[in-house]
Amino acid sequence: MPARERGSLDWGTYGDSFGHRLAKIRRLRHLSQQELAVRCEMHHNQISNLERNTSNRDPYIADPKLSTIYRLARALDVPPSLLLPDLNRRVQRQSPEQATNRSLSQVEAELERLVRDLGAD
Repeated sequence: MPARERGSLDWGTYGDSFGHRLAKIRRLRHLSQQELAVRCEMHHNQISNLERNTSNRDPYIADPKLSTIYRLARALDVPPSLLLPDLNRRVQRQSPEQATNRSLSQVEAELERLVRDLGAD
C-alpha cells in the first residue's frame, strides 16, 4: 500500500483538505498558529503540521485524532464539521476538494460565508 493511503483511501488528499480548511478558518478568525495552539493547548508545531498535512511518523502525513478536531473546532468557535472535508457526499478514494483549484476556491468561499454567519471572534 502506498505511503499516502489508508486502506481504500488516498488519505493524503483528505489530509490536505483538512489542513487547507484549518488554515483558512484560522486566518478568517485572525489567529496565528501560535494563538490557536494556546487556545487549544497544543504546541504550535502541531498546528503547523496539521495545516501542512505532515507528521514525524511514517507515512509522514497528518492523521488527527477526533479529540484534536474537536479541540480545534472549540478554539476556532466553529462546528467540527467545518474542519472535515467532503461531509455531504459519499466518501471517494480521493478528496474531491483537492481535485482542482476551482474546487478549493469553492470550499474557501463556502467557509468564508459560514464563518461570517457564525459571527466574528
